[in-house]
This record gives sequence, C-alpha cells and structure tokens, in this order.
Amino acid sequence: MSASVENEVDIETPPTSVDSSQVKTEDSLDSEAVLVEEPKPLPSLKDLPSLCSNTSLGSAKVAWGPHVRPPAPSTVSSSPSPSPSSNKSNSRPMRSKTIQEAFTLDLQSQLSINKPEFSRIVQSVKQTHSVSVESTLSKNSRTFLISGYPENVREGRRELIKKLTKPIVDVFQVPSGCKAAIIGSGGKHIREIQDSLGVRINLAKENNPDSFDEDLNDFTSDISIEGDIESVKLAKQRIAKTVKEETKNASIKISLENESFVPFVDFSSFSSDDDVKVQFFEKSGDILISGLLEDAKATKIKIQDYLKQLETEITEERIVIPRKFQFLIDVEEIREKFNVVVKLPTKSVEDQKVSFLGTYSTVKEAIDFARTSSKAYAVDTLDISKSHSKNLSHAKNLALYFSKYDALKNIQDAHPDTKILLPSPEELALAESVDILISGKNDQTDEIKNVRKELISLVNDITPQDTLIIDDLDFELFGKEIKKILLGQENEASLVQFVQFGDYYPDNDSILLVATPSNEDFKPSVEEIKQRLDQVSSSLESLRSKQNNLETKTIHLSSNDQNSLFLDSKVTLGLISEEANQEEGHLQIKLHTPSDDEITLRGNGKALKVAAKAFECTAKAPSKKAKTTVEIPANAVARLIGSKGSNSQQIREKFDVQIDIPSETENGKSVEVTLTGLQYNMDIAKSYIAAEAKKWADIVSKELIAPQKYHRNLIGPQGIYCQRLQDKYNVRVMFPKTGDSITIRGPSRGVAKAYEELKALLDFEMENGHKSVIKIKTECVSRIIGKNGDVINDIRADYGVRADFLQSSSDAKAQELEEVDLEITGSRQAIKDAVQKINSIIAEVQDFVKKTIDVDPKYHGIILGSGGRNLRELMSKAGGDECKSRFVDIPKANSESRVITVEGPKKFVDSFAKEIKKIIEDGENSITKELDIPSERQGALVGPGGVVRRQLESEFHVILKIPNKNEEGRVTITGLPENVAKAEKKISSDIVKENFDHELQVPAKYHEFVSERGALIRDLRSSESINVRHGNGTKKANQIIRRSIIVPAERVRGSGDEKIKFISEEIDSSEESALEGTIPWRLSYEPVNLDDLFEDDDAKKTKTESDPSNDSNKKQSAIEKAVKIIEGRIALAPSANTVGYIWTANPKNFNKIVGPAGSNIKKLREATGTVINVPKKSDKINDTIVIKGTKEGVEKAADMITKQL
Repeated sequence: MSASVENEVDIETPPTSVDSSQVKTEDSLDSEAVLVEEPKPLPSLKDLPSLCSNTSLGSAKVAWGPHVRPPAPSTVSSSPSPSPSSNKSNSRPMRSKTIQEAFTLDLQSQLSINKPEFSRIVQSVKQTHSVSVESTLSKNSRTFLISGYPENVREGRRELIKKLTKPIVDVFQVPSGCKAAIIGSGGKHIREIQDSLGVRINLAKENNPDSFDEDLNDFTSDISIEGDIESVKLAKQRIAKTVKEETKNASIKISLENESFVPFVDFSSFSSDDDVKVQFFEKSGDILISGLLEDAKATKIKIQDYLKQLETEITEERIVIPRKFQFLIDVEEIREKFNVVVKLPTKSVEDQKVSFLGTYSTVKEAIDFARTSSKAYAVDTLDISKSHSKNLSHAKNLALYFSKYDALKNIQDAHPDTKILLPSPEELALAESVDILISGKNDQTDEIKNVRKELISLVNDITPQDTLIIDDLDFELFGKEIKKILLGQENEASLVQFVQFGDYYPDNDSILLVATPSNEDFKPSVEEIKQRLDQVSSSLESLRSKQNNLETKTIHLSSNDQNSLFLDSKVTLGLISEEANQEEGHLQIKLHTPSDDEITLRGNGKALKVAAKAFECTAKAPSKKAKTTVEIPANAVARLIGSKGSNSQQIREKFDVQIDIPSETENGKSVEVTLTGLQYNMDIAKSYIAAEAKKWADIVSKELIAPQKYHRNLIGPQGIYCQRLQDKYNVRVMFPKTGDSITIRGPSRGVAKAYEELKALLDFEMENGHKSVIKIKTECVSRIIGKNGDVINDIRADYGVRADFLQSSSDAKAQELEEVDLEITGSRQAIKDAVQKINSIIAEVQDFVKKTIDVDPKYHGIILGSGGRNLRELMSKAGGDECKSRFVDIPKANSESRVITVEGPKKFVDSFAKEIKKIIEDGENSITKELDIPSERQGALVGPGGVVRRQLESEFHVILKIPNKNEEGRVTITGLPENVAKAEKKISSDIVKENFDHELQVPAKYHEFVSERGALIRDLRSSESINVRHGNGTKKANQIIRRSIIVPAERVRGSGDEKIKFISEEIDSSEESALEGTIPWRLSYEPVNLDDLFEDDDAKKTKTESDPSNDSNKKQSAIEKAVKIIEGRIALAPSANTVGYIWTANPKNFNKIVGPAGSNIKKLREATGTVINVPKKSDKINDTIVIKGTKEGVEKAADMITKQL
C-alpha cells in the first residue's frame, strides 16, 4: 500500500487590495507551479465535507483548489471579475508569508482509525504546528489542505502522513564503496538521518552477487529504510545525494584485448584538462579514464567506438623472408615512415615469416620498401666453425659467449655503417656450422672486409685452450648458486667469464669458462691460463660437496595420476618445491622416472623428507574432489573474499582448490569455509587461510584527534611522513578532508606503534607549532635571504624553525610595499632566538654606510699592494675580518679617477679611512733609497714565492722594488727614513750576505760527471745534510746537467731474437772542451733534526744547552767528507772518457735497476764511479740505459746491470 500526493501547490495569498488577475502560485519542494491566467469562481464550502458541525465552519471562509483565486477585500462574492482597466493599478502587490498545500493519501496506505481518533490527530497537528487543516474524503483517497507558514506546513504535513499511514520498507541498491560515507564517522551521518526523520536504516553487510558495475568498479549492496512514506522518501533523497557526491568522480578501466593495436592507439584527443583524463598503460594494455562519472562514461563509449573502428582498419600480413636477410630490415625506419610494426620471428628457428602490421595501404608500401631497401645491402658470411681445426663445438661456445657479453660491441662501434648478426641459441643447437652475418651497403665492401678480418682475429685469439667446460654440477639444483659464485669471481678480476648452457637449453648442465685477454703486452702461457681456469672451477667445490651428499628416493604413483596432477597443472609441484625451499634445501623432481609409474626425488635430507611426505600424501589421496573445512572469524570473511572476490580468486589459483564461503553465520563469531581439491593442496591452503585469517581478525582502527591545522605537517612533504608510517607498521593512515579525526587501520600491534609515533609527532608539532610574524623592511629582505638562500637556510637549521615570507618577492604589489611579513614557526625559545638573529642582520643593514675618499693616484698602488696584499691587511686592521658585508673599490692603474669608495659597517668605514690617511701622511714623509745588491743575490730578497719580500715590507712598513729576473737595475726601498734604515740593515746583514761553509771550484767541462747529473748533490743533501749552491754559476750549472743525452739508436738497438745488447765507445772530447771556466760549489751544513718534532720545548732547550759542541763536530765531519767525495770525482773526471749503451727488448725491467727509492742505482754508481742514466717511460728513447765514466767503470757497471736484467 502506498500514498500519493496530488496537486501539491503552495499558494501565496496576496493582500486583499490586489486584483485576482495578478496572482501566481509557486512550487513547494514537491509541487508543480501553476499560473492563474483567467479568473474563475472560487469553490464553495459545499465542495468540502464537514469535519464537525456546520455551525463550527460557518465563519471559516477558506478558498482552495487547483485554480484558487485570492479572496475579495471584504467577503466572498459571486460578482463578476473587475474590468481590465482595474488590473492596471499603479500599486504593487505584496507577497504573503503564508502558503496552502494540498496532498492526497490512498485509503490502502492509511491506518484503520475511527473518526474521533482522526479528529484528535488533526487537531493535534493544527495546535502543534499552528496551521489550518481541511480534509475531504472520496471513494479511494483522502485529500488534505494545509494553510500556514511554509515551515509549519511542511512539518504538519509530515506529522499527518506519519500518524495516518502505515509504515513501509523501501529497499534499493547503492555502490558498496559508498556505505562508509552513508554511515559517516562513527555512524554520525546515518544517525542524523534516522533521528531527524524517524526512520530505521539497515545496510547489508554482503554485496549482491553478480552486481559488479564496471563503470563504478564496484559491487552494489542493499539498503532498506523503514518508516512512514514521507520520511522514507526524504531519507532516500538524502542517501541518494550522498551517493551522488561520492560517485561523482570515477575511474573506469578498459582493457585493450588485442595487443597488436598498442603501437597504433592514440588517446590524447579523449583527454581534457578540466573534465576527463585518459591514461594508457602499454605493458598491461589497460586504459584508465578518470573524471566526473557521466563524462567518464561518455568517454568510455567514445573509446570503445574508436577501438572498433581501429579494428576494421588494422591488418596483418606475414611474408617469407630467409632468416639471413631478416636483420637487414630496418624496423624503426619502417615504423617512422609508414607507421607499420614489423615483428621478426624469434621463437622457432624454422619460422621464416616476418609480420607486417598496419593499415591496408601502408602494409603493402612497407613490404615493398623492405624488399627494395634490402637490395642495397651486401651480406657476407663468416663460418667460424672452420677455425681451430674445424672445432664446431668450440665455435658454438664462442657464439654463445659473444652473445652474452656483447663481445663484438667494440668492432660494431668501430664500424657503425655495418651490422653483425650472431646465430641465436636455438639455431646453434641444430647447426652444422656457425655463421656470423656481416652486412653493409653495396658500396662499402671494404668496410665489410675489415670487419671480417677483425672477427677472424678475435676468434683466433680465443683458442680451445682458453676455455674450460664444467659439466659435473646439476643446473636445475644449483644453477642460481653457480651464477652467484662465478659472478663473484668476475668481480674479483680473475679475468674469467662464464656461460651457463642451462640458461638456453633445458637439462644442459654445462658451464663454459673463458679466460679473457689481459691488459698485458703478451698473452699468458697455456699453463698460466689453465691455472686461472682451474682456480675458478675450484671455487665451485662447495657445491660439488653438496651434490655428493644428495639422497634419492622413489615414489610409486600411476602414470595417469602423475599426468593429471602434475602435468596438466603445475600448482601442486610448485607448492611442494616452495615447501622444500623453506627448509633451505635443494630438491629435484623427475616424473615418470625410472619408470612411467614412478617419481624420482633427489635432494638433501630435510627437503627430500618434506617432498617425499607430500608425494606420499598425494599418492594416498589422488582425488581432486576431497573436502575439508577451516574455521575463520566472521570479521575476516570480507577480507578472505577481497575486493570483487580478488583474494578468494587468488587463493583458488595459488592452491588449485575451490572455496565455498557461507553468506550467513549461525553463531556470528566464526564461519566454516569449505575447501575442495587435492588433499595436499587443501592442507597447505588450510594453513595459509588460518594464518591469514588470524591477521585479518587482528585488524583494528584507532583514531587520533589532531586539529586540522597540523594535518599538513603530520602528512609531510609529498606525504613522506604518512607513507613512512604505513610502510614501517603495515597500516593505513587516513586524514579526513574536513574534521580533526585521523584514522589508523591495520594490525593491532602496528596500529598501536603508529599511533604512538604519530602522537609524538603531533606533540612535537604542537610544541613547535608556535608562530610569530615580524615586519621586515624591503631593503633588508635580500640580506636576510642571502645568496641562494644561504642566510635564511642557516637560520632555519641553527634554530630549528620554519621561516617563510608571506609575500612573494616576484609579486609586483609586494615590491611596492615598504615592509613585508616574515612568518617564523617553531618553539617559543627557538622563535625568540631566530628573531634576535634576524634583528641583528637588520641592524647590520641599517648600520651599512658608504664613503668616498679623494686620494692622489700615486698612492693607489701603495694602498693596493702586490696582489692586493696591502689592501687585505688594511681591511683586517680596520675590523673587516669581523664583518661580512664590506667593500672597497680602488680605481684601476690606467684610470683618471682619484676616488676610493668604501662600503660597510660605519665603524669599519671610519677605521679604514683613518688607515688611508695615515698611509698618505707617511707617503708625504717617505724617502726612496737605492741599494747596491749584486744581481745574483737579488733573488734572495724575493724568496720562495715572494715570502722574504712580503716579510720585509710587513715588518718595516716599506716598499721594495726588485728588478725582474734577467733584467738589470737596482733595488729600491721606499718608506719613512727610520724604517728604510732598519730594513737596509736587515737586508745587508741577514739576507744578501754570502753564507756558506766551504767553496770548491769545479771545471765546467767536468761538472756533469762530478755532480752525476745532480745525483751527487741530492745524495749529499740527504746523507750528510750538505746543501750545494753555485752562486752566479747556478744558471750555467743547471744547463749542463739538464742537457739531453744523445743515444745512437740505430747502432745501439738489437735485431732479431736479441733481448739485451751492450756497446761502448770513447766520448768526443771536443764537446766537453767547449765548456770553459769553472763553477763554484758552495757547501753549507744545514741539518734537519726530525727528532725535535716529537720533543717539547723544554727538552729541546735542555738538549741544546747540554751539548753545545756536538753540532760543531758533526758539521766539520760532514764538510770534510763532502769535500773528499767532490775532490775524488774531480780527480777521476779526466779519465772518464767512455760511454756505454745497454739496450733491452723489455724496458719494463728497468725498475729493477733503479730499485726502491733509487737504492739499487745508488749502489751501482758508488761501486763503479760512473754516471748512470735510466730513461723514463715518457722519454723518446726509453729502452736504452746510458753509462758514462772510465772504461773499467763503464764495463763493470754494464756487467752488473746486464745480470740484473
């Protein structure tokens, strides 16, 4: 039974002074608007049945009906309507606040009540809601007219319907994903609907079977509403509004069934920035449409039509092309030029058909193009099986090795215009030759020949002796471990690479080891290569030991059962292997071995035991119709089923069992799930379901109340904090769009931990979430930010705060402001410290001044100093080291400007200006004096890197001008008279004074021999602490010892099989005689005591005071020894008229002659008295040692060196 509402019109009653022709009627919530166009007689009271006595209604003149007219100013009259002229009154009608509404109830939907009860209900409604209620009864229905204020009318109508009609139950469907929104947080939304409308709402827990909606990507679920007809209708409307809001955005997925269409589809035209987004995932072939539901549905239809149209346009044509020419087809060029996809056969060796996929017209053009373009190429075949005495198996091994390690890449890169094609592993298996194909353009035959030569050279370099085949390890059992060990050997630079044949051919246990070429000049010997290969092979001994300890067991199971249980479906075998792997063991299963009705198991103890038990269980109960049950908590059923049944389907596929889940439970606590299938599979599935159900039953939800303003900080940038919590504790953290309640859902333990961590973060944010906004003048902003944000980033890091300008620097309005806002977020103390730091920066900016000083240009150079040294010192004296922002601008040397500009803190600027004035005053009183210093001693005034000069200028406040090297001139010193005198005294007494302990004169023609080309001088310095200087002869001495040594290479170098060759000859004395004069050797004793580095000052002082004469004795002894050595060399020099040359084919052995730190060559020189020169690798002639000395010394040195080589 139902009630219907008819002619529900809210009638606004205009004032009595208004003509009836101006009256309009307006809709209420469920009403139809009616415009009164012509005046009609009002219905009389006779049309209404009396609710009580006629007397009581005599004074109630109520006009109602579908075409009601407003009453006349005084009483209802049957007089004709006024003339049209009266409608043109200038007065505007006023709208009344009251309305009238009529509705009808079917008698079938009404409660059976007597007349007094009906009157009591009507009177109660009238009094409670301050409305007027009239009613008329017809044969099948009752009509009501209610007058009053709009809100009162609606409430009165609802109460009448509620009290007079029978309660109804309305059942409808909603998407199951909307149930949470309908219920609301903690049931808030559904309680609000029930309480406000007085209805009862029930949501089904289970989804309706076969109700999956592809567009919504969801199942539907039933909702029932129980209550009066009006309240049910309003509740349904509110729920429908919630559902509409939740489903307004949708993600619809379409699968591209034909994979060959992937290269041709283009969905860019179906996307729009505002409404719909279309994504295509090429790997899975899925098309995802996102946007408003109705727009997404429309786009889905368009895409489906597009795919149907595409299906009619795309065709595939397969043509036979010999395999040796297939690689000539440029697949990418055809794709770009014709939009045709070319697929070359890869699986079957016998398959010679090439597929062309595209539109009808372009496929033909692409085939013609492929045929034409391939004719422009020449193909050469290199059969490498003819190498190494026609060793076919070695050639096949090389082909696999080349393929795995891309060994031909260097050749291919060197010849980019050619192509090299290796035979595939499938081709190699049955091949009687190993052909490498080389192709190139017809006019590039020379290039093809060069590639062929390089390939031949590469194949010849890898002989069968460079390889080793290992075939005593089972690939199926140990393949992964073998690969891991051999990869480790590769990483250890063993120069051995490997190929596992099991990767290409089933049941092939062979492993190929290849000794790769080293970086040495010569290839190792066969024995060395064999040793290297055997060493790698021995690294697999641990696996061989494991293999020897494997056991074998045979299980009897009929051949038919084996086929049906293990061959038709691999699930059971996979479960057995997975269970065996959990025991960290190895297992090999061979069906129909050794007979058709037997299974052979091979493995180690635990794995074999587990597998044997599983097969025995299967043999005892081979039926797939066995049944078992497992009880799970009722609250875990939904997760067992999963979204769209995904979890239950996954279990079916994983364990090959059927799952029956009852829709309702008897006790409400647990559910008995029935499994059907093979007994072993069911046992494993049962354990899995029980374990997972335990986890699912432990799923809980916990809410954390956090003010909305902290949510963004809790989520973190790009959700990093939230994602980290979810990954760490395996939970879901859900932040609401509105409201303060954060929901954490997952395993109870993880939820508790995540709650604690999130709560701690919230407490931290609340503690450190204080904010302060300070005003910053715009001229200070750049200094607070710093270069690349360095300053403000340092403030953030040092004080642990967030500092952000509320106005963007690029905003035109912000640039016009005198001040901008800086928001600082953190703890109270941190904000206080950060504000203090910012205020200090602002104070620095405000203290920043600029000053110009007029200075005579002749002082600019003095102020600047050499390399800006004086300027740096001046700035440092003025306090520039303590302030970062300071700047001094001195005009360039060729500038006419006299102004020096100084910027920085006021204190620094004033101090710097005083320093400049002082320099000017000193300059006015300065004098310049020339010093008479020999040119050979002028370098002492400069010192290493100019250190002596800088020290003098800094100490005495003078300016030294020293002529450049190789220039003539005097040294000048400028400064105050007293400073010049002090500096001159220091120079003459300590710096330019000749200071040495002994001097010898060595003839220039013997200097090279005596100094042993500088080796003797270095030895004296290191062994005797004697430094040798040459004074004015330094340049000449250096030129002599740095002369290049001339080696007659044609006479010296050996030929044929010679490895070492020695020749000697007399020196041309004319060249030596050309060197005239002598070179001074000035000896200075300059000891360096390294022991003092580790002693304290007191120990050094005590040591010096307690032993005053010790150093003098050491000095005298060292000088005498050095003089003796030098004089001995001078005496020997006239007879040193022989030079010897030792050539060797292997100059790498020269390191043996030199020895560690030159120790060996030093001994040779001392033993023979000769000058020995060992060439460097970078020398032009680096394979010849030159010996110079007496004839006996040269021969002796040559003999000793030859033996060592």
